[in-house]
Amino acid sequence: MKQAIGLDDEPSWVIISEYNIDEWPNGGLSPVPGSGGILAYGFIPPGLFATIKARFLDLAKAKKIEPVRR
Repeated sequence: MKQAIGLDDEPSWVIISEYNIDEWPNGGLSPVPGSGGILAYGFIPPGLFATIKARFLDLAKAKKIEPVRR
């Protein structure tokens, strides 16, 4: 599944107990090279996104998530 979203074979994880607070625009985002200004670097398969979303919402309802200013 990692190859479907452009990740390498190194360990990866999704942290669902926190969310980022970003200022827009910021220097942490840059366009994908050769994309004409597109900022999206990958596609998350719908099933994976649905799982992440459901678990995040469960934690949010239980007030077990924290904002992180990046």
